[in-house]
Amino acid sequence: MKKFLKIIKIPVAFATAAALLCLYFYRIPTEYTCYPDQPPAVSSLYTLEAESPAAQQQEADHYTAKVKLFGLLPIKDATVHRITQKSLVVLGTPFGVKLYTKGVIVIDAEEGSAGIAAGIQVGDIILSYNDQVVRSNEELRAQVQLCQGKKQKVTLLRNQRTQTLWVTPTETEEGYVIGLWVRDSTAGLGTLTYYDPQTNAVAGLGHSISDVDTGLTMPVESGTLVTAEVKGIRAGEKGNPGELLGTLSNQTFGKVTTNNETGLFGTTDRKFEGVRYPVGLKDEVQEGEAQILCTLSGTTPKAYTIRITKINNNLSELKNLCIQVTDERLLKETGGIVQGMSGSPILQNGKIIGAVTHVLISDPTAGYGIFIEKMLASAE
Repeated sequence: MKKFLKIIKIPVAFATAAALLCLYFYRIPTEYTCYPDQPPAVSSLYTLEAESPAAQQQEADHYTAKVKLFGLLPIKDATVHRITQKSLVVLGTPFGVKLYTKGVIVIDAEEGSAGIAAGIQVGDIILSYNDQVVRSNEELRAQVQLCQGKKQKVTLLRNQRTQTLWVTPTETEEGYVIGLWVRDSTAGLGTLTYYDPQTNAVAGLGHSISDVDTGLTMPVESGTLVTAEVKGIRAGEKGNPGELLGTLSNQTFGKVTTNNETGLFGTTDRKFEGVRYPVGLKDEVQEGEAQILCTLSGTTPKAYTIRITKINNNLSELKNLCIQVTDERLLKETGGIVQGMSGSPILQNGKIIGAVTHVLISDPTAGYGIFIEKMLASAE
């Protein structure tokens, strides 16, 4: 029996090892970036070898390479992108945003209402009603009142696809209604990540501004960036994320151009003063000590130490960095990472490598970050 068990254990061990090896192979990136005069940074376990030496030496913006395990065994193809080296003014300052949507977002619907009967769903974005563009609750309400009980055309966006539905409003004592509650704007506080002096671009948050009820990324029709000041802190604790408490001013310093999963982007006519740091590529990031810049009072940022505990080099994902706050000053004041710190730049080895994005609800001392490389690529 013992011999039989040994025979069983050996194949299981080989199968487990093979599965882990396959998982490792799968997680090796197929996209790399480097500066024109530098080779891409890779792991000590594998190398990149250009398909032809001439391809690597040419000034093309990309070339194909073989990923070789231990420098010997080819396991997959990869694309190496050459990018222009740049530096950014690193910020870490609070800012406010006032965002107006493209269309209106359906955040709730009355059961049995005309809107539900027409097939409209929570999360839909109504772009026009009766061929008239709607940009606010008031505009939608006005169009509904004009129907006189007749069937009307609704054009909406659902899952990034435009659809047309027909709704017949219900007559009530207050007028005609379709039984929908919609949102057309939002405002909030966050942290600026960088300012690019070459393009006058600014970026922050490291994630999108989403509708609080539906969780959908809010489509931008227009938006303004305003100055803000941190007035207080609600410290985070396990199961209850904290928050920076601040006020937004009426002083506009830029306009919003893009709101997507990697951050909020805009342009500004203000010249931000600060230290310029070179951009650190994802393949240069290392596990270990790093710093974040954030503002806990007023408008002046300070540096705090963190530790990068895990790196995910897959640019198709958003949680690229797992971070742990190690600075006793920050832990004492905030409990770790709190809402409003999203966008705080992450620095390592004299370069800006990313931005804070989320706190870990179960442990406010830990959270996630996104590569600055991913933010920059998404902004272009």
